[in-house]
Amino acid sequence: MRKRRFIALSLVALCAIPALCCASQAAVRVVNDGVPGESSAEVDLRLDKALTQYHPQAVVIFVGMNDAVNDKKFLPVKQTAEHVSSMVKRSRDAGATVVIVLVHEPDTKRLLQRHNASVYGDVSPEERIRRLDDALEHIAHTDKMAVADFHAALIRAGGPTDELSTDGVHLTAKGYALLAETVRSALPSRMRDTDTVLCMGDSLTYGIGVRAPGVAAEGKQTYPAQLQRLFHQERTAGRDSRTAQ
Repeated sequence: MRKRRFIALSLVALCAIPALCCASQAAVRVVNDGVPGESSAEVDLRLDKALTQYHPQAVVIFVGMNDAVNDKKFLPVKQTAEHVSSMVKRSRDAGATVVIVLVHEPDTKRLLQRHNASVYGDVSPEERIRRLDDALEHIAHTDKMAVADFHAALIRAGGPTDELSTDGVHLTAKGYALLAETVRSALPSRMRDTDTVLCMGDSLTYGIGVRAPGVAAEGKQTYPAQLQRLFHQERTAGRDSRTAQ
């Protein structure tokens, strides 16, 4: 009887070891709450539920591409700004740090293969994005928030080329890696392993280009997934540094 009890206790102890190892390797949790095709108004409608569900310490807001260049979801810049301001306020009221991502200019040639040029009237897609980003920067400046300037980062990398963009708007794995790095640089430099980063957005957060619509599994190539990997790498580097000391 004693031998049987000892074996049972030993098995319990062994089963507990992987859980402890996983806990020791835990890093900041990144949540992908992107929905393809949504305008800033639709993302705004989902925010409260996400804040309640995930209790994030940081919220990344990446919206506006559909508002600006998707004629099925057009919104005036003023309305986009109102929705972003509302999301910022509620996220902050929930105790989260907020990062706003500036929207990149599309490859107009490829964009116009899917959208009729006439829908843009006298305002080109590039100008629509510039006006949108000006409004987003104004919100960030007024509310003293960090900005992830993906607009500038993509230009420095050569723009929405075939290497970085699948269709002139959505990104390749390399493009999403650049986005993840840009977002990471705007988030607090030090975050606790127990922190959660909530990524709110549309198809660019969801990962269209590297992830098919309606696929539950996120994979490793979306920007939130690559942001998660950056946090893991930081934690591993920090642990290795402490071990070397």
